[in-house]
Amino acid sequence: MTMAAPTEPTDIVEVQGEALTPLDSFWLDSARNMAKESVGALEEAAKQSITVTTLAQSIYFAAISFGDVKNALGTLTYTGQWLVAGALVVPLICWLASLAYAVLVFKPEMYGTNLDSPELTKQVYEEIVAYKHQQLIRAHRLLVVGFGPLIINVVLYLIFIPAKSS
Repeated sequence: MTMAAPTEPTDIVEVQGEALTPLDSFWLDSARNMAKESVGALEEAAKQSITVTTLAQSIYFAAISFGDVKNALGTLTYTGQWLVAGALVVPLICWLASLAYAVLVFKPEMYGTNLDSPELTKQVYEEIVAYKHQQLIRAHRLLVVGFGPLIINVVLYLIFIPAKSS
């Protein structure tokens, strides 16, 4: 038994039903507003991600700068120095990649559409939203991932770096 592929209706089919209640109208209006505001919401979230990532990097740099990391590295072997230096850089790499993805949310692109075609316009709008959302998800994941090595670095620093003697 073979089934024919569904075809697109050529005419709009009207369905008669009950009148919309005020609550139905509220939810339809809410959905329309969310669709209109989705790009702006994604861009606002990207701005917040950039702010948080920049703040985390600044605090991390300050901690490394004011910590006694350089002197502590001198007590380690050559290989140990490179391992510690590499471990200290991992959160920064994650956060820099996070910044790069967050900035891509604002990257201007050219999108071809036909404003006389609601379907094509909808498709292009959904592509824009999907692209921005994907970049924001990547930025968020890398921001969060960067905190894992940071915590490990802090714990290792507290355990293995000798305290200053007075």
